[in-house]
Amino acid sequence: MEEAEREWILIDYFKIIPAIVVAGIIFYFSSIPNPVPPAAKSGIELDINNLLHIAEFGLFSFLIAFGFKHKAKNSYLIGFGVFYAIVDEIHQYFVPNRYFDILDIIADSIGVVLGFLGFMLFEVLYRKFRQE
Repeated sequence: MEEAEREWILIDYFKIIPAIVVAGIIFYFSSIPNPVPPAAKSGIELDINNLLHIAEFGLFSFLIAFGFKHKAKNSYLIGFGVFYAIVDEIHQYFVPNRYFDILDIIADSIGVVLGFLGFMLFEVLYRKFRQE
């Protein structure tokens, strides 16, 4: 039996809890009406908002990879992270004083990829130091 087809055991369910918690936190902060209207954007700007989007979705993606390691294909995990970013922006469209922004989806998607790559690097380093 391949590792990817291994049955779920109790510890596997506990490993996905952090990703669920972070998804809930992202949803909560997206639900808060923004009292300050967005400034007009002139192209792609790297500001604190973009860095926060990258960081939050990087953490989310890292935790998804941790929780579903050997349970789903890597491309599905990345796709789910990007899908959640899109759903989050759609959700913000319906929150007063918030808006749908494609640049936020791009920043979120960059965070998803970086978080997944960070997890892969962490896993390689963990195996290397564990063997020594």
